[in-house]
Amino acid sequence: MSINDVFRAAAAAFDRVCPVPAAPVYSGVIGKIDVQLLRVACPERTEAQLAPWVEPIQRACKRFDINTVRRVAAFISQMAHESSLKEGREENLNYSARRLTEVWKSRFPTIARAEPYARNPEKLANRVYAGRMGNGPEISGDGWKFRGAGPMQLTGRSNWTGFADAMGMTVDQALTYGRTLEGGVMSAAWFWNVNDLNRLADTPGVEDETRRINGGTHGLADRTARFNRTVAALLAAGA
Repeated sequence: MSINDVFRAAAAAFDRVCPVPAAPVYSGVIGKIDVQLLRVACPERTEAQLAPWVEPIQRACKRFDINTVRRVAAFISQMAHESSLKEGREENLNYSARRLTEVWKSRFPTIARAEPYARNPEKLANRVYAGRMGNGPEISGDGWKFRGAGPMQLTGRSNWTGFADAMGMTVDQALTYGRTLEGGVMSAAWFWNVNDLNRLADTPGVEDETRRINGGTHGLADRTARFNRTVAALLAAGA
């Protein structure tokens, strides 16, 4: 017997004692979530780029009852608009002074007021998110620590603490987990659940969902187009 035969026999014996668990099989509409569906919702990404997202989305949908055609389509299409389903996405706070006067007019009414925060993401986050969403004052550093991350851009101490509690983690563990693909999707589904977005998806309400997620209707046309395509694809797949 060659050394390769020995290794193969040992590996086979190990697999019998410690079998690799099979990937879960999902029924119903969650079982229709595949790379082709994600490509419909997010055509700017390739199938190879989207493939790692399938199982995390299925698990998150199962956990938080995102389990009808409208709910699944709404959840996926909103994430696709917010992040283009790019792994490890964090909020971009690298603004020029002029752009700051456009995005946060009330906080930076002049170029001179904006200049100290221009191209300084940490300082900017601590300024614009201070005293909001459970964050402490600017000096606390909470704005930067709890800046937006994940495909739904979970933001603020209150949200990150709530997500940590739901996952049975410390806040620091949740902040790290939420920046992984798996954790980012789970954080998006947690946010979806606590903000009653399943109900809004049922009503129907792409506009209402968008207001809850975004605080306004930014990108509504794109969100709606992604949603309609995803619904059609799910129905065509027999969901």
